[in-house]
Amino acid sequence: MISNLLQTINKDIPEFESMDSGIDFLMDYLLELSEDLDSKSFFVNKRWIEVRDNVQFQEKILHVFNEDGIYMRILEGDIVEGTWELSIGGFIIKHSGTHELYECVFLNDDYFILKKHGDHTVKAYRNKYFFMTKEALADQYEWNELLLELFSSYKSNAKYILVILMLVAFVLLVLIFSLS
Repeated sequence: MISNLLQTINKDIPEFESMDSGIDFLMDYLLELSEDLDSKSFFVNKRWIEVRDNVQFQEKILHVFNEDGIYMRILEGDIVEGTWELSIGGFIIKHSGTHELYECVFLNDDYFILKKHGDHTVKAYRNKYFFMTKEALADQYEWNELLLELFSSYKSNAKYILVILMLVAFVLLVLIFSLS
């Protein structure tokens, strides 16, 4: 475990060809830091900005998931209402006549990453992930910089865990030698 933590602290994030490949890489490290969808306080009544890696995507799409199950997709100030619900082991979003099933990949105060259910190798024209972040981060960073920020938070957490483990080991050594 300690060697894994040391490797993580010293690991640099590679450059990614796409946002999907970057998220695939990061999830090997970040899954344990993710909140569960049952922790609604992490995503409900917050303003989430959609992030894509497509240079033609210049719109600012705001997503809001209200406590009462109302979903709002706001594109440049124009609101389309729908609903959201947690059901069948996933996150269902209904709007504009569509019903989409997502699985939570990562959730914390700053990031909300969902994966649309299904095989994404067939549909190469679509992103595998529905990547959202809070407005302040979306206004500052591009998709690749957001992934770097996300990985940096993981590395910081790994350093914290390593320090705690070292303190526990030190206390145990002191106890062992004081009892001898």
